Amino acid sequence: MKISIHNTLSEADQAIVSARHSAYEQAHNIDITFRRFALLLHDDHGALCGALQAYTAYAEIYVEDLWVAEACRRRGYGRQLLARLEYEFAGTGYHNINLVTNAFQAPDFYVKCGYSVEFVRINAQDPRLTKTFFVKYL
Repeated sequence: MKISIHNTLSEADQAIVSARHSAYEQAHNIDITFRRFALLLHDDHGALCGALQAYTAYAEIYVEDLWVAEACRRRGYGRQLLARLEYEFAGTGYHNINLVTNAFQAPDFYVKCGYSVEFVRINAQDPRLTKTFFVKYL
C-alpha cells in the first residue's frame, strides 16, 4: 500500500469513491443527496460581487464559503445570499444549514442572521483562527 497526496481526485477516482459511498449509504437505507452548488451575486454590469458556495449531504446544507466584494460590503448582500439559500431549501426536506467561520471573519454577522452557535473551537496559537460552528434550523 502507498499513500499519495493530490490536489483533486481524477474523474475516474471520484466516480469510484462516489459509487462506493452511495452503495454504503443505500445498504443502510440512507440517501446522501450530495450536491455542490453556488449562489452568485452580480452587479448591473454582470460583474461578480458575491458568492455563496455550499453543498447538500443527507438532510443538511453546508456553507463552505460566503464572500462579498469589499466595495459591496455593508449593504446587506451577504444577508441576502443567506436568505436566498434558506428560501431555496425551505420545505424541501432539509433540516438545517451548517457553517463555520474564524474569529477574524464574521461570527457576529451570522448571529445577526439568525444562526445559533453550536460550539467554539479555540485556537490557542492564533486566536484569530478560533472557529465558531453555527447552525440554523429550517
